[in-house]
Formats: sequence, structure tokens, C-alpha cells
Amino acid sequence: ICHWDASVSPAQCSVKHCATMHADAARCSGDPECTYENMRCVEKECGKLAECECRKDGDCFWNGDKSFCVPYSFGQCPTLDIVLLLDGSGSMAQSFGRHPHGFDAMMEMVRNR
Repeated sequence: ICHWDASVSPAQCSVKHCATMHADAARCSGDPECTYENMRCVEKECGKLAECECRKDGDCFWNGDKSFCVPYSFGQCPTLDIVLLLDGSGSMAQSFGRHPHGFDAMMEMVRNR
């Protein structure tokens, strides 16, 4: 069982630790990475914590300006990040109009927008 983990950089597919390691509420609640909700053990998500809980949790950061909780590693990041995915296949190595290859064409397009 895995999930897309954006709490690390770069993001990756990670094994769901809590669901595979803890079957009962007591063991789940004893693990600082987990929380028990809807009758199952799931990974703790800072985004679901209220201000008081967030401030108490060393893995989370309360952003007072925007009033939300985020993983500590992203606490000082601006609220808007842009990720641009570009094709890495052989077609990008071909010429695109007046550009020697697709990557240059894409970068020009991004710079000019």
C-alpha cells in the first residue's frame, strides 16, 4: 500500500506505514506519525490539525498569517509553488520551429508568458 507523499521534497510514492504497522487504536495512537480516524490507523496530516494541536506537534508548523498547518519542512515556504513538468522523450530532442530542440522552445514559451 503506497501513497503520493508531498511532505518530502522531491515528492515520492511511500509505503503507508500506519496502515501496515498498526491494526488497533492503542498502538496507532502511540505512534507519533499516526492518528486513528474512521476506525483505521492513518498517517497524521498536519493540514487537518487545529492551531493548538499544530503548535504542539514538532513535525508541523502553524502559519499564523494564513491560519493553516503544514509539515514543518515546508513551514517557511511561500504559499504558491509552481511545478513545471516537461516531456523528456525523444521528441524533445527534435527541432521545433526555429529552435534546435524542444526544450529550448518550451523554455522560451515559459519565459515569455
